[in-house]
Amino acid sequence: MPDERPLSTGEVGRLLHVTPVAVLRWIRAGKLKAYRVPGGRHRIPRSEFRKFLAENQIPIEFDTPLPKRVLVVDDEATVCEAFEAALQARGYDVSVAKDGREALRLLRRETFDLIFLDVLLPAVGGASILKAIKRRDPEAVVVIITGYPYHDETLDALDSGPAMLLPKPVKLTDIEAVLKIVFKEPTGSRRS
Repeated sequence: MPDERPLSTGEVGRLLHVTPVAVLRWIRAGKLKAYRVPGGRHRIPRSEFRKFLAENQIPIEFDTPLPKRVLVVDDEATVCEAFEAALQARGYDVSVAKDGREALRLLRRETFDLIFLDVLLPAVGGASILKAIKRRDPEAVVVIITGYPYHDETLDALDSGPAMLLPKPVKLTDIEAVLKIVFKEPTGSRRS
């Protein structure tokens, strides 16, 4: 039985190698039919996406589920390694950025289903990165990770748009809770 789960703008963008903003423009222009879910995010029925592909003569196969893509941005190597190991063990495709500039470079080239973002970073702070993320993809799911929840940079980041906050040190159960919320994944499960 084929997967008929609707696609997010990020998934469509990744399949077509465009940004989620480009997908939102197609939706707003009426070129790609979508609906909104509570919270304002768009979902594209697979049948509508198939029509869009046929009408625009785009020859791709998309019925094989893509691994969810996660970006971890933190200047502490041990934090990045722990997140990377925990997420890869669950079948996620993980990218790591060790500073703000590297994060911005990755975000210009790729789209992610989930972003874990430290706010106190060298070069470019987390608040600036979150603003750039939300400009490019207003539907991006961002989890701020910090040991300083009341720091000005953290508060500025939280003003930039919807985001979750995890205090450091982050535990494996915290990561699992986020995965359960974001991807509706059962706690402790492993993705195939």
